[in-house]
Amino acid sequence: MRALILVPIIHNSADLGSLVSVTESSRNEAQTRQYLDAVEHFWTVVYSVIDDMNLNYQQLKVYQDSLPVCSVIDRIVADVAASGSKNYALLEALQKKGATIMGTESSDLLLQEKALMTYLLQSAERTEESVAKAQALLNQRDSFIGQRINESLADDEMAILFLGLMHNIEPYLSSDIVVIQPLGKRP
Repeated sequence: MRALILVPIIHNSADLGSLVSVTESSRNEAQTRQYLDAVEHFWTVVYSVIDDMNLNYQQLKVYQDSLPVCSVIDRIVADVAASGSKNYALLEALQKKGATIMGTESSDLLLQEKALMTYLLQSAERTEESVAKAQALLNQRDSFIGQRINESLADDEMAILFLGLMHNIEPYLSSDIVVIQPLGKRP
């Protein structure tokens, strides 16, 4: 049996990279403060829930949305954690406890999504076509993530997947993977 702990995530500014300026310009100061407070509280809960699970970190694989399959995973995790990402700081903490951080996504699909999101966030016009294109790209990413987990999570292994709320990878997972949702079922 293979098990996957599915943890939905909320991105903070450090996670958004070059998209941060575009997204922050859409909020006023009070909205920004409220958002940052909510994100801080959310990550405090996530840290606590994971810590309470008493996991065997030496046998744990960790998958992260937006983390590409590449040869510089450790550097990416360290750099994003150092920039203030609560999500990546948690990845780094799990790695220090012995967990293996896994490249999770296709670099090509991530670059396509970044270009599309930059365009959509800067454009005042959102058409049905652009929304459909964004959904199709998200579906491709979900399919890739599911395949990556299916192929790299061995029998009797456990993993955690940190995944944004818009994703839906469960249809792409092998039927022998048990999905655990410690923060509750996703809508």
